[in-house]
Amino acid sequence: MEEGEFLFFRGSTPTLELVLPLAVGWTDTVCLTLAQGGRTVLEYAINGTASPAGTGTLRRDEAEENLLLLTMSQADTLALEAGDLELQLRLKNDVGADSFRPLRGRVGPVLREGVLA
Repeated sequence: MEEGEFLFFRGSTPTLELVLPLAVGWTDTVCLTLAQGGRTVLEYAINGTASPAGTGTLRRDEAEENLLLLTMSQADTLALEAGDLELQLRLKNDVGADSFRPLRGRVGPVLREGVLA
């Protein structure tokens, strides 16, 4: 895979590590959007509102102030179709706001549908 690409499979519970070129403060507002076919499928937020909200978590790493961790649930990954996926971060802090270049990845298929108990 080329730099910036990622892959996970439907029905899995991946944790994506997102390294930013700046520190993320505890009071900063962060929005992460996942889109397919030009349509928002899931959003996650820190100190803000996500819509439609995923059931996983987006959090700042305890040790690395420029590292965000997105942990997705099975329900989240099953809400996505197999195929191309775009991920984009937006951040607002006391200095201003920024939108980061979208990352392109893939969602792999699953042979057995549904959440595993």
